[in-house]
Amino acid sequence: MTAMPGGSQEVAVQCRGLTKSFGAGEARVPALRGLDLDIGYGEMVMLVGPSGCGKTTLISIIAAVLDHDAGLCRVLGQDLKTLTAADKVLLRRKAVGFVFQAFNLIPTLTLADNVSVPLLLNGVGRTVARRRAAEILERLGLGTRAEALPSELSGGQQQRVAIARALVHSPRIVVCDEPTSALDARTGDTVLHLLREVALQENRALVIVTHDNRILKYADRIIEMSDGVITQSAAGQPAVADARSNLP
Repeated sequence: MTAMPGGSQEVAVQCRGLTKSFGAGEARVPALRGLDLDIGYGEMVMLVGPSGCGKTTLISIIAAVLDHDAGLCRVLGQDLKTLTAADKVLLRRKAVGFVFQAFNLIPTLTLADNVSVPLLLNGVGRTVARRRAAEILERLGLGTRAEALPSELSGGQQQRVAIARALVHSPRIVVCDEPTSALDARTGDTVLHLLREVALQENRALVIVTHDNRILKYADRIIEMSDGVITQSAAGQPAVADARSNLP
């Protein structure tokens, strides 16, 4: 495996000269402009910057949801340009957890069934999948709501369900788009402690897009973006105190 520049930490994500544009001709809008980035295993990296600077585009490429135009994007040792559409589906199903800003919960399924979906897609039996789903919902303060429908929850509770679904299959890469946007400070702390636990496990990495300054204290590294490039990368000071508590 490739090591991080200047150290021995192994690289989970490597981007070199990454470009991505939307539209064509005079309507073409560059989103990424030759971006370089390394993310190591065991890191929680937070991407900050103004809306429209390319943060969500970047994590969508890392998660193999979007194709990049040019440059290199290597995830878990695989060059995404060399993967077929079926290969990318398999990568996402097995190794990627994605927390969408819009939640994307299935309205007709209970919370437990929503969270079970990644496990079922990977061939886990329904009984085991629901048990694991119940366990992670309990950790996120929703154990008593496992049989509720998404419509019966607040926005913040739905966000926690989306996070549970992203983590339940123990992905090696987790990408989050504004995971605390609908959460109060107390709930956000609990969620970030759980995400840090995931990041610190062997062969895991997390990338979080955020405008929430309250959670920057949890980052191992804070990367600032502007106009499709990285303008600054600074070491964070991750909080390690256990603030987990019962949630409403």
